[in-house]
Amino acid sequence: MKLDLSEVVSNPGMHVTQEIDEPCSKDLEIDCVAPVKGTLKFSNTGTLLLIQGEVHTEVRLECARCLVEYTTPVKVEIEEEYKLEKVGDAMQALPIEEEVGTPDLIKSNVLDVTELARQNLIVELPIQPLCKPECSGLCPTCGENLNMRKCSCPPAEPESPFIALADLLGKDEE
Repeated sequence: MKLDLSEVVSNPGMHVTQEIDEPCSKDLEIDCVAPVKGTLKFSNTGTLLLIQGEVHTEVRLECARCLVEYTTPVKVEIEEEYKLEKVGDAMQALPIEEEVGTPDLIKSNVLDVTELARQNLIVELPIQPLCKPECSGLCPTCGENLNMRKCSCPPAEPESPFIALADLLGKDEE
């Protein structure tokens, strides 16, 4: 979804609110199972274009412990600032800090809402997704999902990180 912000950018003191209701697309690079919805407010302060709001959706993730797919809601607050500068005869919203490799969200005062949502939603996703906090994971011996049932494998004896030091102590005593 693209939004033309030329009117807001050209009028200091102007505020505009836009409802977002976009179907989940492959452009998001997120496995969402619900539309991306939310509200964005655009404010022209005279020197800055402020973008504030929130977007939310539901995403499908794979548990890092038991490898089961599950869905979870993701909600993110958005706060962006762009400096307003006169370019030729018109005002333009320009990034405050240019980061190498970051796609421009606003080009010729047109905001790419899909890219704005994608960047913010990806940051909000958990690094190690868990289907539930007390997930037991998989048996390291047979691979059984320990959330479903206990396996008959004997419990693995934990290796001490000090085994190598024990060998060194034995050499010193000789």
